[in-house]
Parts: sequence; C-alpha cells; structure tokens
Amino acid sequence: MSERRPYLRPQRRYWWAQPPYRAYTIRESCGVLLAVYAAILLAGLICLLRGSQAFEAYRNFLASPLSLLIHLSLLAATLWHMLTWFQILPKTMPKMVWRGKLVRQDLMTNVATLVAVVCSAALLALAVIVGAWS
Repeated sequence: MSERRPYLRPQRRYWWAQPPYRAYTIRESCGVLLAVYAAILLAGLICLLRGSQAFEAYRNFLASPLSLLIHLSLLAATLWHMLTWFQILPKTMPKMVWRGKLVRQDLMTNVATLVAVVCSAALLALAVIVGAWS
C-alpha cells in the first residue's frame, strides 16, 4: 500500500518583502539602532569616568560630522519607532470603553503621540534651561 506524502504548503522565499512583515522588521531594526545610541551614551559615561582628557575626546567625536550624521539617522529611527509603535498600540490592547462608548483606535494613537511629543518638548526645554545656567 502506498503512503501519501503530507501536503507542504509552498513558502515564499522573501517573506520579509510582504508589507506587514517589512514594517515589523523595520520597526524592530530601529530598536537595535536605539541600543546603539544607548551604547554611545554609555561610552560617554565611561569617558567621563576616565578623566577630562578622555571626555574631551568623546566631546570632539560628538562634534564631528560623522557623529552628527549618526545622530540624525538615530533621530529618524527613533521617530519612526515611536510612530509605528503607537500605531500598533490599539491593536495590542483590549478594547477601551469610555463613558459607554468604544474609544477609536486613531484617537488612542493620536493621544499617545501627543503625550510623547509634549514630554519630549518638556525634556528639551529643561535641557535648554539647565544648559543656560551652566
């Protein structure tokens, strides 16, 4: 008696080229870039511990065009990560009901983005104020 082989669904070779997978991959790659930024900040703390000469070398690196390019790309990655994270936020949460009505998903995304922008602006203002004092 001949046995039938099990059906194996053909798989696409480039699964990451599909829009949902591509968006997920880019968002998670931005998370890796944020870890790179954390490593840059950690290097600054280590240079600060090693003394003024090491910290001045770190500050000179931060003022270089390469560092500015790195920081601009990290800023773009951070903004992309934030926006896409808040877009999937309502899809991962249970349905929210407020005053007997279902809260719209785009409203949750917009409020979360607004809170992040306000907090970032407040931190920037605080940094400018503290920088003006020193």
